[in-house]
Amino acid sequence: MKKYFYYFLISCCMMSFQLVYSANVIAKPVDGLSIVTNAENVTQAIPKLVKLEQLSQNQIKITYDRDVDLSSAQKATNYWVQSTKDVTPTGIATLGKNDKVNSKNALTSDLVSIKPMDNSKNIFILTFKNNVKAGMEHKLIICYVIVPGAPPYNGDNGSAVFIGK
Repeated sequence: MKKYFYYFLISCCMMSFQLVYSANVIAKPVDGLSIVTNAENVTQAIPKLVKLEQLSQNQIKITYDRDVDLSSAQKATNYWVQSTKDVTPTGIATLGKNDKVNSKNALTSDLVSIKPMDNSKNIFILTFKNNVKAGMEHKLIICYVIVPGAPPYNGDNGSAVFIGK
């Protein structure tokens, strides 16, 4: 019995030792640009949302980290507004706090227009049909926006939380 207990203790020590050293992660810094590699091993730059600012009761200015394809950036169905407090979306929100994004709950051109600011290719103004309710917290979620000339992208471009003014 003593022999088995001894083997058990040694096994536990070895597993603990292995767990400690296998948990070390070595990360190499990248140049700050977001990129992905698709199934065909093609690397593609992905624009990311870096800033959101409410300009007026019904306008939000968004800034990407690089120039984007204008048609994908101005497509309303590439954007979602989630209520962070309400289960059922209200006001400008198309998602409740527990909802997941899909094509059926995206913004539409009936709800928002998206235009580049001063002919910019990385700053856009979202003008909503309805006003953003003051004090209401929302999350803007962006997906599928690409850089000029890039193939389609099926991921997200970031999100930002904002409180209506």
